[in-house]
Parts: sequence; C-alpha cells; structure tokens
Amino acid sequence: MTVPATSAQPVLSDFTFSFNCLPEVPLVERFAAAKAAGFVDVGLSVRWAKLWLEEGHSLDELDALIADGGVRIAELEAIRVMRADQDPLEDMAAVLAERYRPDRLQAIGPYEGTIDDAAERAGRVADRFAPWGVDVVLEPLPFTNMQTPADAAAIIMRADRPNLSMCMDVWHLYRMGLPLSHLDGLWPYISTVQFNDGTIVSEFPDDLREDCLRNRRVPGSGEFDLVGLVRARNAHRPDSTFSIEVISTELKEQDSMTTARQIAEGLDAVLIASRTV
Repeated sequence: MTVPATSAQPVLSDFTFSFNCLPEVPLVERFAAAKAAGFVDVGLSVRWAKLWLEEGHSLDELDALIADGGVRIAELEAIRVMRADQDPLEDMAAVLAERYRPDRLQAIGPYEGTIDDAAERAGRVADRFAPWGVDVVLEPLPFTNMQTPADAAAIIMRADRPNLSMCMDVWHLYRMGLPLSHLDGLWPYISTVQFNDGTIVSEFPDDLREDCLRNRRVPGSGEFDLVGLVRARNAHRPDSTFSIEVISTELKEQDSMTTARQIAEGLDAVLIASRTV
C-alpha cells in the first residue's frame, strides 16, 4: 500500500520533513520553512494537533494553512499500538488520517504481553487505518522492547496485514550497535527509511531516549554510512518512502528557515554522493 518514491534514485522532494525537525513553532512558520527548503511532504504530531484543536483551532483552519503553505501531510507521528489499552491518541490519529490521507502513521513500542499479542493489536490498528490508504509503520527503538528491525519484522510477519510495515530510523540502528547488514533479509518489511546523522558511539549512553532527542546531526555531518544506506535501499527496496528527522538541541535554537535549509543541503549532498560511482 506504500506510495513509492518518484524513482529508484531518490531526490530531496521524496523526503517527508518530520515534525520533530523543528521545535513546536506555529504551523505557518513550519510549513514555510519546509517548503522554502524544498520539501513538499511534512509530518504532523498527533499529540500536538490534539492540543492545538483543544485550544480552539479547527480542521478547516488547518486545511487553509496546508493549502497556503503548499505542503501535504504525509506522516502522522506517533502513537503506541501494542498495549492492552488503546492509546488515547488513536482516535485523534484516525480523524486526521481520514481527512488528510497521509502515507503513514508512525507507531512505536513498547508492547505488552507476547509478540503474538503485539501482532494482534498492531493488526487491529492497521485494519482501522486501511480504508484511508494509510500504512501503519512500526519504528523499533532501543529503549523499548521492540528494539531492532528484526524485532519489528517478527511482529509484522505475525500480524500479516498489507498496510503494516516498518519505519527504519538509521539513528536507532546505530544506537543498537547494528551494521547495515542487519537489514539483509528485512527489506521486504521496511516501507519507510528515516534519515539523520550522528556519532557512531552515543554521546549520552546512559539515556538513549534523551540522546535521540538532543544529538542528531544534519546528514553528512556525522559518522553514519548514509550513502551506503541509500544504495542498500535502492538495491533492495526501491519503492520505499523516506522521512528526514533531525532532532537537535542545537538546531532548535536557530530560526526555522536556517534549520530546514541546513537539513536539506546536507541531505541533498548525501543523495548526490549516493549516485556517484
């Protein structure tokens, strides 16, 4: 069900500009920064949208902001889909999904119970979002019990839903100390590749969650093999989509236009390098 990128050789406009690349700035500023940097697809936080609507805003207002900004909501982030009780944000995500038909809904752990329990619950959410053409994408995180891409793939296999797949964030692959070869054989389950850069050795090893919220870097300014990742994706899953998520305390102190431009320039350089023999 995943909407493919424009080609097997990805370009900047194939990437969704994640909500978390910027602090919680007004949507006008967020959309303008993304568009000026060359992104059309943007992400939206379900939690943030719920609070925004509760403040008295409306979906009609959001419609107008999207149209004026010249962007598309391609990604909703993020809810927990594998606990015994439904995530309180799931209904809000459903409202947004029905209205905006994004490519994907990001879903994270932890799960409760067994892997079979996790698969059953993830499958239920995938079924709910299927009528709107939305992929539910599980994102493995080192600080949950769905730590690795292999863990996520095991749940996806058991659930066996056409619109349940994986968002593979390269940050978390490296924070688990895994090589790109870990993805060999897992590419059929990966529908979205999420990009950022960083150091090989964690800068905040005592709290990997905090590390991922502070220290991500613009593509090309860290030590990750992003060129190798692009080439592996092109070889094994050329129909995958992309998201760019650079969460950085340093970048969030800048103005939004500067941050979006720097992310775009770094990403574009990596993509160009991936096409060079």
